[in-house]
Amino acid sequence: MSERNHVVVAEIGLTKNRYGAEIRTSESMSAEEAREFALKAVRGDNPEFYQRPKNVVVLRVGAADQYLIVEGHRLSPDSLSRLTIAQVVDTV
Repeated sequence: MSERNHVVVAEIGLTKNRYGAEIRTSESMSAEEAREFALKAVRGDNPEFYQRPKNVVVLRVGAADQYLIVEGHRLSPDSLSRLTIAQVVDTV
């Protein structure tokens, strides 16, 4: 069985002119489960973790370890959200 030391971190509502993005972290899971969880979230299939707005562009960054959700025009977006698969390396 694979290690359950990955989480999905959601930074919701990032903007260039104001503070207050919401940050959420999933429960620990395997890397594959985290990738599947994040993909389902950006597709709108995991609304309790991330509510996907209408009329967005979803970009995958790297090897499916990060998604950038752009609201509004992509050259001057109203807001961005980012979902990142991260490995937990230490806890206190």
